[in-house]
Order: sequence, then C-alpha cells, then structure tokens
Amino acid sequence: MKRLTLICHYDTILPENRLRKRFSIKIVPTLVKQMKRVTINDVALRSGVSKSTVSHVINQTRFVEDQTKQKVLQAINELNYRPSSIARSLVSQRTATAGLLISDVGNPFYHDVILGVEEVALTNGYSTFLCNTGYDIDRGMKFIHSLVDRSVDGVLLMSSNMNIDMIEEVHSNSIQSVVLDWDGANVSGMAATITIDFNTGICEAVQHLVELGHKRIAFAGGPTNLWTAQVRKHAFLSATQSCQPEIIPIILQEGNLRIEGGHQAFEALVQLSPRPSAVIAANDLTALGIMWAARNAGYQLPEDLSVIGLDDIDLASRVTPTLTTIALPRFEIGRLAMDTLLSLIKKPSQPKTNLMVATHLIIRESTTLAPKNQIGADLRLQ
Repeated sequence: MKRLTLICHYDTILPENRLRKRFSIKIVPTLVKQMKRVTINDVALRSGVSKSTVSHVINQTRFVEDQTKQKVLQAINELNYRPSSIARSLVSQRTATAGLLISDVGNPFYHDVILGVEEVALTNGYSTFLCNTGYDIDRGMKFIHSLVDRSVDGVLLMSSNMNIDMIEEVHSNSIQSVVLDWDGANVSGMAATITIDFNTGICEAVQHLVELGHKRIAFAGGPTNLWTAQVRKHAFLSATQSCQPEIIPIILQEGNLRIEGGHQAFEALVQLSPRPSAVIAANDLTALGIMWAARNAGYQLPEDLSVIGLDDIDLASRVTPTLTTIALPRFEIGRLAMDTLLSLIKKPSQPKTNLMVATHLIIRESTTLAPKNQIGADLRLQ
C-alpha cells in the first residue's frame, strides 16, 4: 500500500535588505505496511490443528478434547483472533442479531428497558438494532421489513403504536418475537407476550387518593388509538368502581404521553367546574407536564393539586415536589424480554409464553390531603 508524504522546505533570504520567503513542496510516495487480519488459518497453524477443529471449538458444534481445545483457545488469545460474524452465521444459521422497536427514543421510560435488553444481549453474544418508530405505524413497518432483510434472529416489539400486521410479518418470515403490553389473545402462537399489570398499581393510586380525602380525581390518559393507553384507562375506571364509586367522580382527559400533552391536559382540566383536586396521569412525562403547567399558573403543589404519574422514570425522584408514581421495573422488563426472545431462538418449537409484570405505588411529595373546600360532584367526560 502506498502513502503520499508531503515534504515542505522553508527558506528565508535577505537580498538588498528585503525579506523574502520561499516554499518548496515535494510529494514523495512511501510504502506503508498494511496490517493483515488474523484468520482461522492462522489460528489452525499456531495451534497445530485443522481449520475444522478450530471451527468446532469456536462454534461448539462438536466435542473436542480438552487439551486440543486449550491449544486452540490459547492461539486465539495470542493472535487476538475475532471470528467473522458472517462465517459464523453460515455455520449456525443465525446472525446473532435482534431488532428492538420502541415508540419514542426521547421518552425516559425506554432508557432502562434498552439497558436491560443490551445487558442480556451482550452477555449472550448478540447485537441489537434500535428502531425508533415515533408512534408511526408505517415507519414501524418499514423497520420490520429492514430487520427481515437483515435476517435478524428475533424482534422485540415494544412500541405503543403498532398493529397485528407487524407481528404477522415477523412470524411469516420464521423470526421469533416478543411483544410488550399487547393483547396476548391476538398474537397467540405467533409471539411471546409480556403484559404489565396496571390494575394493581393504579388501584393503589386511587385508594391512596381516597384515603387523603380526594373526591374529584382526573385521569390524564394517552391517545385512544394506542393499546397501552386503552389498558391504562380501563384500569383507572376499574379502580374507581371498586373504591367507593359513589364519591369518586371520573374525569378523563386525553393527552399524547409527552410533557406538552401534560400542559394541554392541565389547561383543559382547570376549566372544569368544580375542578379536580387530584390527577393520575398515564405516564410520568404527562404528570410532569401537568405539574409544570400548574406551577406556572400559580398553583401550590401538592396543596392545590395532587399529581400521580406512572413509570417511575429517574426524573420523578428529582423534581420538586418529588413525584408520587406507579412504578414499573423497566430494567427487569428489558432483561425479561431479551431472555424470553433468546429462549425462543434456541428452541423455536416451545410454546409462546404470556408473562405478567407487576406494578406498585411509590408515595412521594406530589400528593397530600384534599383541600377542605372541595365540593363533591360526579363529572364524567368520556
């Protein structure tokens, strides 16, 4: 390999008391030794065995005597050999890659989920392709087609906005998948599912507000076209019906699961008469948006308005007042999803499982006793 070297000469000449500068530039081709990539042949020569034996040691496709195996592993270490992923996929019929579809890369909820997925993936020699759908089904389907074209071994579908066509596309290409927070009955036999038990945590939240004396409780939900938004809304309705329904009005406000959606929800809810004394939000970002909008409007929190979120993102414990929220084990969800996917990849014939993840209420500073002057009313906005 040739490299062009630039050589510069700089001279200062002073004829007749005047300063003159002269440059000369010369380009000289020089030879550069190119580093050779270590191959399986090099490992075989160093360890004194055949290429097939080295391959069996690397891929664990056949028994190799311990003494021979140690010689091969020593040669691999000395040569710093890294097997070609393409060559390994030809032998194993797997690419050791998986796709991960999420709704919004800017949503802090996904941060720990991704970390959980990556921890299990890297431990098992897998790489992941992160796909941000932006709540766009068409964009999500394009990602699915791209993952199929890349011959991934599996797909984790963790996007709030998706449809059955996406799951069917993955299944029809014999790719294993795990779906988060989706109706398991619809995907039975095609994908494993992880369902979040929102009912327990939301019921604890409603009961907590009832014990504080709140009678007008609002629910700031997400877009009704999202499956997860519907599940959280129904969990709230169920909780209010089971916790003294005669004194708990149901006030529903649709948002977009982002901070600006919380601003909009607050502006709509304060126009109600009588206004709610407490709000449960469909996620922490919405709750934070409500809190910031309320403080900008001169409200004292939580004295004028108690707020409860859902997700327990890191920011929830760092704001003032700290946010009471319904916690999800996000890191564990990521680990569980990837573990389940790898199990299906290794044994595709096994039944597709439906796993349940529990939620619970964490009480912090954003909830307090209801104002003494609240007047009971049953205001329902569907």
